[in-house]
Amino acid sequence: MKRNVLVLLAGLFVLDRPGLAVADELKGAGKPAIKKEAATPFLRIRRDKQGEPLALETAVVRYRPALREGDVAIDLVSVVHLGERHYYQKLNDLFEDYDVVLYELVAEKGTRIPKGGRSSTSNPLAMVQRIASTVLDLESQTSLIDYTAKNFVHADLSPDEIAETVKKRGDDGLTIALSVAVDLLRQQNLKAQEPDRRPARSFSEDASDLMSLLTDSAAPSKLKRLMAEQLAAMGSPEGGLGKTLNTILITDRNKAAMKVLHKELARGKKKIAIFYGAGHMADFEARLREELDLRPASSQWHEAWDLRLRERGLEEVLLRFLVEQMTRRK
Repeated sequence: MKRNVLVLLAGLFVLDRPGLAVADELKGAGKPAIKKEAATPFLRIRRDKQGEPLALETAVVRYRPALREGDVAIDLVSVVHLGERHYYQKLNDLFEDYDVVLYELVAEKGTRIPKGGRSSTSNPLAMVQRIASTVLDLESQTSLIDYTAKNFVHADLSPDEIAETVKKRGDDGLTIALSVAVDLLRQQNLKAQEPDRRPARSFSEDASDLMSLLTDSAAPSKLKRLMAEQLAAMGSPEGGLGKTLNTILITDRNKAAMKVLHKELARGKKKIAIFYGAGHMADFEARLREELDLRPASSQWHEAWDLRLRERGLEEVLLRFLVEQMTRRK
C-alpha cells in the first residue's frame, strides 16, 4: 500500500521520471551491428561511501554536432517540479547564458507564468501539491523560475492542440480510457512476473509505519528519501505512464518543442536550452540524434533535493503550512 501511494505522489508532484536515452540501432548489409550507445542519465541519487542518500540530482546535458565542427550547443536542462529554493535559483542564473530557453507549459501560445507563479485556491491538485511541498520542505518550480526573462520562449502544446492531436489519431475519451486500462493491465502482468522477495505486509503493519512516521522527528526527511528512491526506480521505458499516456504527455509535446527548436536554429540562435521535466529527456535525446545529428558532449549535475536526515517535527511542518495559507489569502 505504501509503495502505491509513493508512485501516485511521484506522478502528481514531480510529474516526470528519470529519462533513459534511446540508443541508435544501425545495421548495414553484410556488416556487424553497431553496439548500442550507453543510456544518458538525467536524474540520479548521489550517495555517500556507505550508500546513504545525500541528494536527488538532475542533469544538464550538452549536445554538439557528431561529425562536423560547429558552434551550435543544445542543452537538455532536466528538472523536477518541486525542489529546493537554491536549486531553482541556480537554474535562473544558468538560463542567463543562453540565446533561447525553450520551456514547457500546456497553455496557449506565448503564455508566460508571472513572477512568483500563479495562485490557485480552487484547484484540488494544486492544494495537494502545496501540502506535499510543505511536508517535504520543497518549493514549486513555477513560483521560483523567472518565466518573464526575455530569452524564454514557449515551446509546448495548448490544451486544444493536444485534443486535436489525439483526435487526428482517431482517439476519443473512450478509446483513450480503454488504452490506458490495457497499459495498466500489461504493466501489472509484467510486474507479477518479477520475483518478489519481500514478505507480504498487512494493513496493520502499514498503519503502524504511518503512525511511526507521524511521531518521528525526522519523518519529513525520511519521506523525502522514500520519494526520491521511488523516482529513481521508475526506470521503465515509459516511466510507469504506459504507452498511451506516454504518447500524449511526452511524445506529442516533444514534437511541438522540436518544431520551435528548428525555428530558433533557422533564426541563427546557437546556444539553446530545452527546459523540460526529466521524463521528457530520453525522447528529446533521440530526436536530437536523429534530426540534428547531435551527440552528448558533457554533463553537469544540480542538487534538486537535499536527502540528508535532519530533525524537523510535525509541528514545524504544520506551522509552515498555516503561514503559507495565511500569506496566500492576503
